[in-house]
Amino acid sequence: EFDELVSMLTINETYFFREAEQLSLLTSTLLPRMLEQAPDRPIRILSAGCSSGEEPYSIAMALLESHAEVMPGLVRIVAGDIDQQVLSKARAGIYTPFSFRGLSDTLRERYFTLMQGNDYQLHSEVRRLVTFHPLNLLASEVDRVFQDVDIVFFRNVSIYFDTATRHAILKNLHRIMSDRGILLVGVAESMANDLGVFRLVEEQGLFYFTKGEPRPPTVLDAAKTTIPGLSARPIKRVVMPTRGEENPHVLLAEARRLSRDKRYDEAGALLRGMLEHRPENKEAHLLLAWVYLQRRQFSQATALAEQILKEDDWSREAMLLLGFAAHWQGDREEALRRFKQAAYVRLDCWIAQYYLGEGHRALGNTDMARRAYRLALQQLQGDPEPNSGLVLPLDLPLAEIRFLCEKHSNATLANGTGIQ
Repeated sequence: EFDELVSMLTINETYFFREAEQLSLLTSTLLPRMLEQAPDRPIRILSAGCSSGEEPYSIAMALLESHAEVMPGLVRIVAGDIDQQVLSKARAGIYTPFSFRGLSDTLRERYFTLMQGNDYQLHSEVRRLVTFHPLNLLASEVDRVFQDVDIVFFRNVSIYFDTATRHAILKNLHRIMSDRGILLVGVAESMANDLGVFRLVEEQGLFYFTKGEPRPPTVLDAAKTTIPGLSARPIKRVVMPTRGEENPHVLLAEARRLSRDKRYDEAGALLRGMLEHRPENKEAHLLLAWVYLQRRQFSQATALAEQILKEDDWSREAMLLLGFAAHWQGDREEALRRFKQAAYVRLDCWIAQYYLGEGHRALGNTDMARRAYRLALQQLQGDPEPNSGLVLPLDLPLAEIRFLCEKHSNATLANGTGIQ
């Protein structure tokens, strides 16, 4: 019954090759360095909070792609989770297409078999590279299979814990890691886990933690590096696809979801990575400006929105972004100017009309405010688009907006009431 309760309480959101840039760091730098420094013992990798297995299996596939010569001889992958049900699913290795939104078609065809229906099963050659065991990250004692691990993946788990809990978990991980241990957390979790237990290191634009003093990077020439005890063939160094190289529609949908969940650090990191590969993507720029705005990084949001306007004079989203930024900084005149621009670009955009009414009301322009509210109310009749066709994840409550438009379009508005 306790296991059933745990399964109901835990969150198991994951997919293959999530934050693939960290897997690339592992295969190209961290693992070769460890093998070079201590080639006489296997490298032990732990996926802590592994959920249904996508993370440890991604590690296994990445290593097969780049270091097939040392798999499984010199690498051991162990995975743990408190949820017994997801561990059973992980061992079976059967997944729906939802788990493949970060996986290339090439790797899916190489390592999975299509079953009846729309499910895929991971090949046994990959499944047997990972062992799964129950793991309570807060327990003072853990199974000995988790002892003396060299690399720990503890990604997108700590976001669900408060600071005291994260500190306790980090101390437990510190205790089970080898002296050369490395801890990898989610790309948006570095600061939240920099609690004095591990030492924070930056390398190749990515952050990770070390148990002891950070080691100076070793220059590894892939054409010359060999591992004692193996053939003289060089270790391949395959660059894994990064998040920014995935399907842009998938990435943008995930960025909007993360923004709706107020996970702005993750959304921002995802969008910046995407823009490195697709700098021309206007929607990604708009969503990134929205993320900056939600984080009250007004200068970044404003600069990005103004740049978008330079390239597209008719961008309602950029105008609204500038209006929000001005309003939240107390510049009501500038906010009104931007909302007016957005409303004039598309008269049938109820969101622009609503905020134009809000701007006029804040400045005591009673008649103009009433007119804008009535236009917005007309457009809200029937079944309007929740975001009025905008790409920004505003997600405004339609029933409440209708009520406010009715109230303010019929009432005698007082000066200086402020924007609600």
